[in-house]
Amino acid sequence: MRLSQIALSVIDLRRAHRWYREVVGLRPAGGTNLFAGPLASRVQGLPRAASTCWWLVDRQEQFQLELFEFRSPLVRRLPGDWRPSDVGYSMVSLAVEDLEATLERARAAGSPPLTDPIGEPGSRRACVRDADGVLVELMEDDPRDPRPRERPRPGISAVTRSVTLSVLDLDRSRRLFGETLDLVPAEGLELHRPEHEALWGLEGAQRESAVYWAEDLVVELVQYADPAPRPWPSGYRISDQGLLNIAFGFRERAAFEAASRRCLEAGCRPNAAPLRLGPWSVVYVNDEQGFSIELLRVEPWYERMMGFQPRPAPRIAPLAGRTLRPLPERRRFGKALVTGAAGGIGSELCRVLAEDGTELILCDRDRDGLMALDQQLAEKVTVRAHDVDFTDLEAVDELAAAIVHDHPDLDLVIANAGVDRAQSLLSFDWRQARDDFTVNALANLPLLGHVLPVMAKRGQGHVTAIVSLAGLLGMPYEAPYSASKAALATTIESARGELGPRGLTFTSVFPGFVDTPMFRANAFKHTYSIPAREAAERIYLASLRRRPTLAFPARERAKIAVARILPPLIRDRLVRDLMDLPPP
Repeated sequence: MRLSQIALSVIDLRRAHRWYREVVGLRPAGGTNLFAGPLASRVQGLPRAASTCWWLVDRQEQFQLELFEFRSPLVRRLPGDWRPSDVGYSMVSLAVEDLEATLERARAAGSPPLTDPIGEPGSRRACVRDADGVLVELMEDDPRDPRPRERPRPGISAVTRSVTLSVLDLDRSRRLFGETLDLVPAEGLELHRPEHEALWGLEGAQRESAVYWAEDLVVELVQYADPAPRPWPSGYRISDQGLLNIAFGFRERAAFEAASRRCLEAGCRPNAAPLRLGPWSVVYVNDEQGFSIELLRVEPWYERMMGFQPRPAPRIAPLAGRTLRPLPERRRFGKALVTGAAGGIGSELCRVLAEDGTELILCDRDRDGLMALDQQLAEKVTVRAHDVDFTDLEAVDELAAAIVHDHPDLDLVIANAGVDRAQSLLSFDWRQARDDFTVNALANLPLLGHVLPVMAKRGQGHVTAIVSLAGLLGMPYEAPYSASKAALATTIESARGELGPRGLTFTSVFPGFVDTPMFRANAFKHTYSIPAREAAERIYLASLRRRPTLAFPARERAKIAVARILPPLIRDRLVRDLMDLPPP
């Protein structure tokens, strides 16, 4: 089986493409804007997947370096404390004709070698980081064969030789690559020796490894004992910055189908059934340790269209816009107050904000949940946590005054605290309804009463209020929730009308079915939901763009829009269909 692709998620496609052309000497092989929409989401297992992809080729046939710039979902940067021992695809290695010249070009591009080269003349190694921080090992010798070899494109000065994976369980990875994928053990090949660990900053590391031939390239599996590997980051997706997966290529349909079956039989989880589109077929599978592996069949006559032969890089900009990363860089918030921070959407919002370096002030009644979140995020940003009962307006007023006094530079408030406790009007507890209304609507008034004057004085600031689609239409068994969320929506409309001319901006968010503990306990039919992380990213981007409103998911938003214009008898029947109602 042949290793035919190494894929990367990059922040700036043109910059990354230029780095591999000018530093390493790879050659452009075209690109596409078509990896977007439902089919891309299905194959890649990503929500609302949309990317621009450009390819590069080296000296050998049927191999490409694949660069993705994702416009959606939100790309998370490579963690600043990432180590090559952490679980994931960790390094790509290339043999180059002139190591000194390559290193000089790397220095000029802002990628100096991490150490001096190691080894004897003719077999030296050095390691650099590419434009996105990915480790690239540069070799003078070819581990497959030190003698010069004939290749289809001798004018290219580099050839990719190996990819390295840091795994948690080497035995399981051996079974996957050696038995399921049927790679050949590279007997006698010592790809890396202990002294090489210094090249990427792990001098003295203790590890065990296995290497396999994927036809002309090497797959290296490494299990580190010291330093102990950290697992995938919470919420990791292959669109996150860095090496995202590798692909094994096929020219025959039967071989592709057989490999797909073996992966399924071995317990690998596909994102979806294989996509078969005439001259090419593809499926992404995920092993039990979380590695994404692509199986790709391309007819030989179609390889040029799929980036396996040199072609000019596209000249036009991505058709559907650039990556979302520059938006946070230009418009990110310096300090944010998040209420309901320990909840499902709230905690994910805090994580998204922390990833972009926003200082956080967290408020919630769940003291233990706040402390756990504080510990998770404190390594990334400054975090201050306050437990407060949002049914106690005096306590909220006192806390809001203290926060504004200590943090007059607060530039974002996310009013997210909320409760949804369904109850019938035939057995109604008005005290519970009062508390629900206080948390969902009234508690925001003393909060905004302290925050907005300070923002108005500075002439800038943003408030994002998490309302609900239920606030647009009265729902059976949800009278207090619908009414209180409607009150919150009109509060924000009033604030926007008054304070927009003073430089303040407001976003009213109307989420529908988001997979959180509160959603799972309410009175709606739980036919489907979107992950809390996806909801948080949508809310964050809407806040960065200062959008007045945001409503999702699209299906529920459309149902609500239609229901609002229908006659009451039809509308009432429609909303009853959304609810998990007890029999009459």
